[in-house]
Parts: sequence; structure tokens; C-alpha cells
Amino acid sequence: AAGGEYKIELISEDDASNCDQSVNATVKLITKDRVAAILGACNSPCALAMVPMTKRYKTPQFTFGVGTSITKQGSKWVYRVAVGAPGQTKVLAEYAVKKLGQKKIAVLYSDDEYGASMAEGFKAALKEMKMEPTAYESYPRSDKDFSGQLTKVKESGATCLYATGSYAASALIAKQAKQLGLELQLLGDTGNATPKYIELGGTAVNGSVIVEPFTPVDPDPKVQAFVEKYKNQFGRNPDGWVAEMYDTVGMIHEAVVKAGKADRAAIRDYAAGLKRGSGYKGILGEWYFGPEGNANFDLYKVQIKDGKKIILER
Repeated sequence: AAGGEYKIELISEDDASNCDQSVNATVKLITKDRVAAILGACNSPCALAMVPMTKRYKTPQFTFGVGTSITKQGSKWVYRVAVGAPGQTKVLAEYAVKKLGQKKIAVLYSDDEYGASMAEGFKAALKEMKMEPTAYESYPRSDKDFSGQLTKVKESGATCLYATGSYAASALIAKQAKQLGLELQLLGDTGNATPKYIELGGTAVNGSVIVEPFTPVDPDPKVQAFVEKYKNQFGRNPDGWVAEMYDTVGMIHEAVVKAGKADRAAIRDYAAGLKRGSGYKGILGEWYFGPEGNANFDLYKVQIKDGKKIILER
């Protein structure tokens, strides 16, 4: 829709959340399709696996993966267009303790880059407040039965549970906690911000408090116009990933327009040059990146009530 001299062409590859496929797709997109920039991966382990390739071929990589190590590989070509694990978990932990009054919080996480980064960040945030998780349990990402871990959560006396990993697993954890008779205040990061979490979790996720960079219930006219256009095209509400991707494409387009060419180095330099007060203006507000390539935004705190989100705070 931006129009103008530079047409935006999307060339996509499905990595099936398989890191080998992510790497192969990255090389193909860069060497065969000659793309100006890479968007991906959404999955933290796969995004991390792509970093050596985008660095080698000097191609800007804009990833939605929040695993801490993604932007710590010494590459000047990778940018995180999501709030990283430490930022998300600090906000979530502080809100749970200081605003929700929770003192006994358990952590249940997937044993991959994403889950471990989130769990470690949350644990560190609790430590800053002189607290420790009542239980700290992991699970293989493919697991469907969490009864063993939830039994330990129950025995710990926890009144609150932060479950992190895939949204599908978090929804199952909520359901199985109910089946075990656990009445817990559920917490979630941006991985649970998708409407699928509500769809899969049903009444079991009612009351969950989630942090997210974008929420379709924000009454801001600019946000609502964006939500309406998206709903008209796709028949559902956009989530944080949608808004992050939308703004990233807009940011790349602006970089190309300013440089007068679709040049990889120019796009990288444009992103590196964005600063507070002179950043890219998008749906999520003002974009700029820190020294390691991490984006900065404020996060909404929302709660699920009767299958819908309400804003608690931003």
C-alpha cells in the first residue's frame, strides 16, 4: 500500500519450526532470491541458528525471537523487533508482585532457548525483589502431559504460575492445573498473547495476566484503524507478532526510500541509526534499537476476562 518507486515483494519460506530448515531457507533467500532483508524466525532457537548465516552474507535479519542469546553473537546484522526475555519478564514479575500482590509464584518452562531465557529472566527479576520461585520446573517442548510438574507446583504452595513456552503448551497447562484442583493466578509473556491461547485454553485461562507490545483493544484511533483493516482482510484480530511484522516492513521500506536503493548495508545502517526521539514511527509507537540490536517499547498489561482482553495498565 505504500506505493511509490519501490515495490515491496514478499518471498516466504516455511521452516516448520525446524532449525535446519531455517538455516537452509535463509541461505536460499539470500543467495538465490537476493532478498534485501530477512524477517524471521519467530521461533527463538531457529532465529539463533540463522544468525551466523545472515552475518556471513551481510544481510539484515529482523527477528521476533526473544531468546536472550540471539543478539549476543557479535553480529551487527541482527535486530530483535520484539521486547527480549529480560525486558518482558522484569515487567511481568514486578506487576505480579507489586500490583497483583503475589508472593508465592511457581515457574514452568519449556527446555529450549525461548523457555529457558524467559524462565531465567523471570527468576532474576524475582531475585531483585528478594524472592525465589516456589517451584521451578521444566518440560520438553513436545510434552502434552504436565501432571508431574503441576503436582510439584501444588506441593510448593504456589498461588501464582508463570508458564512459558509455546502458547499451546501454556493452554494445556492451564487446563490440567484446573483438573488437579489448582486455583492459580496465571501469568503469561508475549508467547501467550495470541488469540490461539484463549481459543485453546477456554475457561481455564480466564483471569490470566499477560504482557504484550500490542493489543487490539487499545482505543487509540490509529490502532483501531489498523485492527479494522486486518480483520477485514483476515477475519481475526491482529496480535503482537502481526504489529511487529507490519512495522518492520514499513521500517525496511523507509530505509530503502531514504537510501534510494534496496541495499542490505543501507537497511542495516538505517536501523542502527534510529534513536529515541528520532526513531521510526509505527503502530507500536517509536522504534529504536539498543547497542546489541534490541528494540524498545512499552508493554501493555492485559487480563483475559470471559474470552476477551482488557487493558490493566501500560
